[in-house]
Amino acid sequence: MRLLKSGVVLLGVLVYSDSFASTEDIEKGRDFFLNRCVACHAFACNKDGSDSGPKLGGLFGRKAASVPDYDGYSEGLKNSGIVWTAASLDAYFTDPTAVEPENTMAYDGLIEDSEQRRQLIAFLKTEDPSVNLCF
Repeated sequence: MRLLKSGVVLLGVLVYSDSFASTEDIEKGRDFFLNRCVACHAFACNKDGSDSGPKLGGLFGRKAASVPDYDGYSEGLKNSGIVWTAASLDAYFTDPTAVEPENTMAYDGLIEDSEQRRQLIAFLKTEDPSVNLCF
């Protein structure tokens, strides 16, 4: 019984730590997104054709380079086998060229500050519809 309780507590901690983000973290991630990412990315649309970034709706659990109506992916990303998770996004934002040397983003994706990466990832999980500034 004691082992079962310990397992349930451990599972709860793991789920909680992976999914919990403070409102402040999400707000800071949103600010970062609006300052650095929204020029090319939204959640529900590809902005302004193939020269803008792919939509980010449904990002978590999605295979990299798999948005069907976006054709600006590098061959390396298409063949990478990456599935977007908090960990794979953190690795990408930490050193984009290590993950994908042929990165085609106008902004290279590098985010040196680990707090900013964590906050951006927390925001990306929200799929905030207010950033769907499609034109």
